[in-house]
Amino acid sequence: MDHGQTMDPEGIETGVIHDLVDFKNKEVLEIGCGTGRLTFRIAPGTKSVLAIDPDEDSIEIARERTPSNLRSRIAFMPTSITDVALADNAFDIAVLSWSI
Repeated sequence: MDHGQTMDPEGIETGVIHDLVDFKNKEVLEIGCGTGRLTFRIAPGTKSVLAIDPDEDSIEIARERTPSNLRSRIAFMPTSITDVALADNAFDIAVLSWSI
């Protein structure tokens, strides 16, 4: 099941995000990616996406569901934002959806 389609069948959330943020050729950090619901909608056109979530089972599901055309640009990491060490200025954009 595509939870992105179930949770946002009209694409309103995705449309608003893309209206507000230009992801083209950007390095993106997604905090709280879950099973990739939003990840797969923001990844096309990015340079890369590091998608993190502390739930290892969700990360495994996201990896399994990753479309083949996005596999080279998305990296999933089972970690919390409070536990991961990230280089300063490593990302152009950080996205949180349902994580706060």
